[in-house]
Amino acid sequence: MTDRQAVRRRRSLWHLAALALAGMMLIGNAASLVAQEVDCDKRGEREVRVLRFEGNQSFSSDELSTVVLTTGASFTRRYFSWFFNRGAPRCYPDVGLAPDIDHLKAFYQNNGFYDTQVDTVVTPAPPPFAVDITFRINEGQPLRLDSLAITGLDSVENRDDIIRDLQLHTGGRFGQALLIADKDSITARLHNAGYPHADVFVASDILKSEHRATAELQVRTGALAHFGAISVTSVGARRETPEIDSSVVLRLLGFRTGQQYSDQALADAARSLYNLGTYRHVGLTVDTSWVHGDSVADVKVDLREDYMHEFNQQEGWATLDCFRTSSQYVDKNFLNNAKRLELNGRMSKIGYGRPLRTDATRDLCYRPALDQDTISSFLNYYAGATLTQPTLFGGHWVPAYSAYTERRGEYKAYLRTTYLGLETSVTRNLGNNIPFRAAYTFEYGNTFAQPAFLCATFSACTQQDQDELQRTRRLTVASVSLQSIQTDNIIDPTHGYIVGGEIRGGAPFTGSDPSLQFLKGTADLSWYRELHSRLVVALRFRGGLLTSGATVNGVKAPPTQERLYAGGANSVRGFAQNEVGPLTYLLDHDQIDSIPLPDTTAGHTSPTFAYIAKSGARAARTIPGGGNSLIVVNAELRIRDPFFPDLLEYVPFVDGGEVWTHLAGVRSSPENFVVTPGLGIRYASPIGPIQGNVGYNSNPLRRGPAYFAAPVDLFGRGQAPLLCVTAPGEQPVPITAVAGGAVKQDVASCPATFTPAQNGLFRHFVFTFSIGTSF
Repeated sequence: MTDRQAVRRRRSLWHLAALALAGMMLIGNAASLVAQEVDCDKRGEREVRVLRFEGNQSFSSDELSTVVLTTGASFTRRYFSWFFNRGAPRCYPDVGLAPDIDHLKAFYQNNGFYDTQVDTVVTPAPPPFAVDITFRINEGQPLRLDSLAITGLDSVENRDDIIRDLQLHTGGRFGQALLIADKDSITARLHNAGYPHADVFVASDILKSEHRATAELQVRTGALAHFGAISVTSVGARRETPEIDSSVVLRLLGFRTGQQYSDQALADAARSLYNLGTYRHVGLTVDTSWVHGDSVADVKVDLREDYMHEFNQQEGWATLDCFRTSSQYVDKNFLNNAKRLELNGRMSKIGYGRPLRTDATRDLCYRPALDQDTISSFLNYYAGATLTQPTLFGGHWVPAYSAYTERRGEYKAYLRTTYLGLETSVTRNLGNNIPFRAAYTFEYGNTFAQPAFLCATFSACTQQDQDELQRTRRLTVASVSLQSIQTDNIIDPTHGYIVGGEIRGGAPFTGSDPSLQFLKGTADLSWYRELHSRLVVALRFRGGLLTSGATVNGVKAPPTQERLYAGGANSVRGFAQNEVGPLTYLLDHDQIDSIPLPDTTAGHTSPTFAYIAKSGARAARTIPGGGNSLIVVNAELRIRDPFFPDLLEYVPFVDGGEVWTHLAGVRSSPENFVVTPGLGIRYASPIGPIQGNVGYNSNPLRRGPAYFAAPVDLFGRGQAPLLCVTAPGEQPVPITAVAGGAVKQDVASCPATFTPAQNGLFRHFVFTFSIGTSF
């Protein structure tokens, strides 16, 4: 060792000793301060109402508030104590503010600010004996790092990965806290690269007067290690003998004897075993004793099994589902190989949809909404089985295989019946809570929609064209999806973000019917930020794009169930379910006038007339058309109730969005982007957050085509004709009577010019209800 190295080593030891001493002093002071009484329990003690920090630029006030003991009064105590005495008062410390000043200076010094000055201002505040405290901080000039040396990594194969993205860099700010953070990062990365005994020693030279420093990280990697013997000890839920054999566990770990050692491999193995749902306890310990040498790491796996069979039954009621029920049976160790077999069954619209309906049970449903939707007149169901294999080829891919049959509807839009569905999928966690999924789905079924919807959306206005769109066909879908959840709470997050997206499509080369070609992409981004302990701002963006290769009557016709919709409790809350975007209106007979038209054809004897909507006509039913392009933006504040913060939240929001149809070769944009403000109230119930919303919709009703569609044919054919209703003041669309009392009309030329009237005091208010947060 040279003299210079010896001097540097002595300086480093002195710095570390000084840092340790300062830490011990802070711990001692903290211990005494923690024991100090900060709650006001004596008459005449000064209460701290507000705590502020001024002059802090490098660190937020929230960060600094965790350094000091002094605490300000809660929001409810400051503003609502006159009404409801909630929240304990916080008193001015008996020992004064000197300890807090020392803590702030020590915090800044550990982060490279050796010249930091802290002053305090104490001002009287109402009521009597209350004060506001302000810490005025002059941060001063930080230390800058002249040089950073990292030694001992020459034998490490992936050296660049070990030292990437460190906190310290030449020319940047230097601090002991940053130095220790880099030490921990290098140590953890070496442990994941096969060096379980790796350690890092730090050294630094500090010139306070010149605000400069140098630092060195001396790495001792130890021997490159590999996994040695792996032993499994497992205990069953009811008896000592486990149901899952140790050979199955060894296959599920994801690492094997002889593989390079990694801390991350151990963590991934523990998480994979927990995710099976078959274990109450998972423990992995490593033995790198001298018996085998430092290059061998034996692993002991300790497991406690859970019950292997599970049955769940749920019942409920919802506005659009009426009565609903679901059942699930799970065998977590199917065929004694840790495979998971799930049998699922669901039914909704019980009591309203055929065949499980009566006049009495229909009255128990929310008929104001369901009576507007002929799609809801059928029972929805799902019955399926899913087999999940723990891993694929000993890796981290988790495959699953499903078979099912189902009927599901989208409110006012379509009814999809799948007689046989098969799906195979694989999922993998890409790390840091980022699940990736790829799937291939085969379905044999059909999709039913309103004739008016098919005519207005796909120009399929004849019975022949509509039957072609709705015939039973095979549909195959290949899809990939990715989601990253980086929030503090999955149910009610206060900070972080969620980003996800999916791409799905079908084509003849995937096995799909040629008329069901499509490619669809959707993306979601949610962001959360806590502005106050009881105030969170939440933002969401959702976008989608749908293209199709199949053409019906010159119009691109993707599968009806793949169209994009917006509006409702979890979308744009100022609109009813799915009613953002193109709309088609159905009118009752009492809203229509039949007007005879003059005969313009010589010798023409068939009478010609037109259906004209009456002035102020209202739509009996509204049919959402959806689209192939979608944008939805949500912004809301989540404000906890000052008296019952764990039960109630008030949620003022502003939602915006648009759904439109983008035509190939035609430039289009969301010209009718709508914005609706509103207010929601959320209750934290035992079954999850329950939220009611009222949205204010000042947007004019969207113009669209109008049709008269009677329940049965007026002329006794058993099927109602689809007839265009012309808006007042527009060129009438003629209807011609033909032989046998029937009529014919060029319904495809029905213009999108009708706007229904709105009446009532609350016509601009839309009420929605949901279980779970909006996003």
